[in-house]
Amino acid sequence: MRTDHPTAAAAEHGIASVAVADDVITVSGSVDAAQAGTDVEVFVSGAQSSATAADAKSFGRAVAGADGAFSVQGARVDATGTDQLFGQFTLAVGGAAVGAPHFADDLRFTAPNTAPFPQVLDKKGLQVQMSDDAESLGVQHAAINLDLAKIMLNKQTSEQNITFASSGIDYYFDAAAVAALDTQIKAVSDNGTLVNLIVLLYRHDNEPNSAANILIHPDASREAGAGPVYGFNTVTDEGMRYTTAAMEFIASRWARPDQKFGRAVGFIVGNEVDAQWIWSNSGEKTIDEFLNGYSRALRVMSLASRKYYDKARTYTTLTQHWTVPAGGNSQRFYPARDVIDRLNAISKQGGDFPWFLAYHPYPQDLFKPDFWNDTRATDSVDTEMITFKNIEVLPQYLSSQELLYKGEPRRIILSEQGCHTPGSGSNLTLDAEKLQAACFAYAYYKIRFLPSIDSFILHRHVDHKLEGGLNLGLWAVDFSIDNPNAPLREKYSYNVFKYIDTARSLEVTDFAKSIIGIKDWADVIDGFDPAALDQRPITTTAGTRLDGVASGSRPLGSFDTGTDGWLPSDNVSSATAAGGVLQVADAPKTFAKQFRGVVKRFTATDAPRARGWLNAAVKIPSATGLGPDTIARITATTSSGRIVEGDAHVPADGRFHAVALQLPAAVAADTLTKVKVRVRGTGTSEPQTSFELDSVTQSDGVSRSQSPNVLMTAATDSSEVVGSKLTVGITNLDMDTLQGAAQIPDGCGDFDVEPNGVTVPATPFGGVAKVTFQVAAVRGSPTTACVQLRGQTVKVPVTVPPPPEHVVYDFETDVQGWKAGAGVNSVARVTGFANGPGAPRGGSGALEATAAVAPATATRTVGVTPSTPLDLSKATTVFVWMDSYGGAPGATGYVATFTLTAADGTTKTTTDTGFSPDSWNKLSIDVSQWASRASVTSVHVSFAAVGTDYPNWSTKFQVDDLGYFTN
Repeated sequence: MRTDHPTAAAAEHGIASVAVADDVITVSGSVDAAQAGTDVEVFVSGAQSSATAADAKSFGRAVAGADGAFSVQGARVDATGTDQLFGQFTLAVGGAAVGAPHFADDLRFTAPNTAPFPQVLDKKGLQVQMSDDAESLGVQHAAINLDLAKIMLNKQTSEQNITFASSGIDYYFDAAAVAALDTQIKAVSDNGTLVNLIVLLYRHDNEPNSAANILIHPDASREAGAGPVYGFNTVTDEGMRYTTAAMEFIASRWARPDQKFGRAVGFIVGNEVDAQWIWSNSGEKTIDEFLNGYSRALRVMSLASRKYYDKARTYTTLTQHWTVPAGGNSQRFYPARDVIDRLNAISKQGGDFPWFLAYHPYPQDLFKPDFWNDTRATDSVDTEMITFKNIEVLPQYLSSQELLYKGEPRRIILSEQGCHTPGSGSNLTLDAEKLQAACFAYAYYKIRFLPSIDSFILHRHVDHKLEGGLNLGLWAVDFSIDNPNAPLREKYSYNVFKYIDTARSLEVTDFAKSIIGIKDWADVIDGFDPAALDQRPITTTAGTRLDGVASGSRPLGSFDTGTDGWLPSDNVSSATAAGGVLQVADAPKTFAKQFRGVVKRFTATDAPRARGWLNAAVKIPSATGLGPDTIARITATTSSGRIVEGDAHVPADGRFHAVALQLPAAVAADTLTKVKVRVRGTGTSEPQTSFELDSVTQSDGVSRSQSPNVLMTAATDSSEVVGSKLTVGITNLDMDTLQGAAQIPDGCGDFDVEPNGVTVPATPFGGVAKVTFQVAAVRGSPTTACVQLRGQTVKVPVTVPPPPEHVVYDFETDVQGWKAGAGVNSVARVTGFANGPGAPRGGSGALEATAAVAPATATRTVGVTPSTPLDLSKATTVFVWMDSYGGAPGATGYVATFTLTAADGTTKTTTDTGFSPDSWNKLSIDVSQWASRASVTSVHVSFAAVGTDYPNWSTKFQVDDLGYFTN
């Protein structure tokens, strides 16, 4: 154990305690015995670090007792309306200061919210992007980013602003930005999830009404490479007042007892403050200079949150760089351990308060998820890094006597850490996804059996295209659209995450043992207990009926006179009753595939029994933009904590359809605590749409479905569509067995088939029937097939596989004749590289160009002159994949160019002005009408930054898999 542990100085004379009651503050302490019987005076000023004696006001006087002790009492709110809960108090004797400034450290007032700290089922958490999906995943802890400068204004801009009074002064908040957070937070917390708000500051240079320039630390650097998350202005009086008001506002809104806007119980102040130059940018500072300011923000958040909810928890946040900082400049980066030690000393000197630790134990190399091979994470408090591998070192260190708060170790949550999926974000392999999932499984089990850590909050929900090539999500991102984090599909880790805290835990993690190289989890995890893994019940998924007739119905929602207690839940901006229906409108920026809907909660006095059927009449308008498949889901939560849900395929045809879910006998003894009715589509578009509910009922019975209650997919087995096999997959959502015939009628859709009718095998709920047709002809672009089932025709999108790639240059053995051109010093075959995604696009090799130091906008070029001209006579499209470093100072974007030159001197070229660094970009040229493509004599690709005048940029870029398609 470390023996030179820094501590606060031995107890000195001065203020020892600042006790705050509802109306009165009592300041007590002592002076030297030689000053017994003398007058002492307590002063109070704002909490800003620049406060001087001239800023202080007299709080009160007293006469020191025979033992030097004194006590001064004064009003909590002064004559100007200032709440002195947030002030710093100093002691003076004969005009000379005695001891250090002291802050409130004994809160005796009654907060509006005194509820016990909520308990959840387990430690599993997620930085939630999609609240509906988080519910399906069983997320118990969430972290949500909150940019203070996005919600806070520097002045009143309209009557719609939210006005908030702090210490007698009105401050203004953007109503739309706050409402967006309400929607996000409430949807998550209403599911019982514990929400932690990550309180951040970003620049808002193009928003003149933002309070950013007041809230951001005045010394923060705006130079390239600094930021993008900024430190808090606790330096100036104005900055301190705005910071305090902002933190009071978020606590007052999201920690209120009625949870009207959602519930937050934890507040994480800033991000990774040991790497402050990047994540808490306050300019170059020594660790003590930085923490002198940062500790004030941390303290104010603690006081503000406990002013409104006395059990609220406030956290500082650190990287995995324990004794060796993340960067070499000691005025920009600090060892995480030193931050803990110095913060502890500062807080104890000024009046200790309950700050806790939100740690980020990523693997030592974020691009290598096999943390069990980390070499810099050792079993010692002097380890260079604390990662998943040696996470137990952290609670061991915090248990040392000097670091305790009121005799107990400070609490620990893991608020941001994750596992990378190696490879290009648009081309992830199953093996890479399994490696990511094995990393999560091992890390989760370690945290599960460390009682001193409260939660493990995974980063992130969906891969992000702008995260430097890291693929940390449970979902892969859609690279075909501009949105950086549009969810495309679930990765292998999705079900591992979903079921790791259930009875299926060992089943879904069994694959990981061979990847890690173990036979049993108990071999590597102290205290591993298989019986303790089943902490959360698995949701019961049941079949539904569609357009059946209900009997013995009782209303749960009738909208003739109002909403009848039905409220917005996930991804909904409003739910309004009109004309006897409930109109449910999307929140902005909701992806089509996300569920949006409403919820009704029941109290113990009005809760119906969990028996029979739940029914909802749902209308989805035509042309909603939700995509080809629209689903309605009914979800019921019962008094025993069981969740039952079912989906029905409701067509978007502008008509009401009856959806019915039968509650299983297993919950018949329960009552209903809440029911949700939600709708989703498919795809990654962001339609602004709505749906309607005509009624919600509970019934004794429902007749069989009158409409096909299935999901259908279709795909050909070849890019040569005519003559290929067209396979239609039919997923049965209905509780009754699917059977009968399927047809593809002539004259509908793009396909004619032989035969045009087949028998569907008997398929129970949840099963997938596959029927195959032979394609005889197509009309136009072959994208849609009409499938007729039970007399009703459904248009089904058809997936046609891409034509096979003919790769000409793959760099699997060497550079294959490629050479450096203008602005490039050298080329080499590489198997990995520092920029994202860190690996070749395909195979094991790629070409890397090392550019000369030159202006960022200068073109860097590589190319090849084949010894024999390339014969591309059969090609329709020629393509190449490119990647690059980013980070050109001041750049507004990047551009790449791909050029082919033929023997006759003609050229074909394409330019990608939206080129994304740290990911593989595909550049394609249509050569189908190029008469000279049979003799291509040279190929060149080039790269440059745009929008900057930076003169000396050193960069690299990569090329891989140049080839062509023949159709």
